[in-house]
Amino acid sequence: MEKMFESVTTGALKLANRFVFPPIKLAYGNPDGTVTDRQLDFYRRIAKNGPGLVILEPVSVTSEGKEHPRQLCVHLKGAKKELAKITDVVHGQGRAVCLHLNHTGAVQNIPEIPGLEDQNTLTSLAYFSGETAVKGSRVLVIGAGRAGLEAAEDLGRRGYEVVATKRTDPLGSGMEAITLKLAMKRIEKMKNVTLMPHTTVKAFAPDRVEMEQDGARIVLPPFDTVILASGTLSAPGPDERIRTRVPRVEIIGDAGEVGDIYRATRAGYRLALEY
Repeated sequence: MEKMFESVTTGALKLANRFVFPPIKLAYGNPDGTVTDRQLDFYRRIAKNGPGLVILEPVSVTSEGKEHPRQLCVHLKGAKKELAKITDVVHGQGRAVCLHLNHTGAVQNIPEIPGLEDQNTLTSLAYFSGETAVKGSRVLVIGAGRAGLEAAEDLGRRGYEVVATKRTDPLGSGMEAITLKLAMKRIEKMKNVTLMPHTTVKAFAPDRVEMEQDGARIVLPPFDTVILASGTLSAPGPDERIRTRVPRVEIIGDAGEVGDIYRATRAGYRLALEY
């Protein structure tokens, strides 16, 4: 264990000790990619008498590949200058720092529904991040899976009139069984939240929303806001500029095929064995 506290040199890099601080999602930055004082203070405290190498929080390489709105970026104008602020703070404590490039594997699926483009829409990510406000009092949530059900419950708790549709079974898909059961019990007590399984939104018109439930046509009054929680697709990327600067690019997890964390972890492990 004592050897961990000794300095070590690897290539041209000399580290004060053999400890490494792993990348942690902070969400301390600004939505425009600029660094905040809170971020600088965090890394300053970590580096002070800390690990020899500090790996920064996940850094996005494209706007489409951001995991959350407050993520550090390398693709925005001025990104180099912003990242240098953190580098200077860490170097000031005698510690090394490196990037952890990150490209989210999945992006929101936008369903092709006639008239959707004329609605006030936002994704479930935009809703939970608070970057886009809900307008009006009537809200339609398309996709009552895990994210959609959570959004419906949160909106109902805040007093909105909510309708959440799910084209296929089951409601709350992806949620742990006990968590789903408790959520359903809470929602059942909300008179302002309506869950509609086996329901497909067919079209939006200025005076109505057309749906189909178990083969029967349903017409509802228009909504003020539509929240899209209709699943995910593999995100585009990585950018060709990245591909041309490295000898090899490996794509695993949702970036290759949308799945779960366990399958992605196994793929990463198998790939690591190849190297």
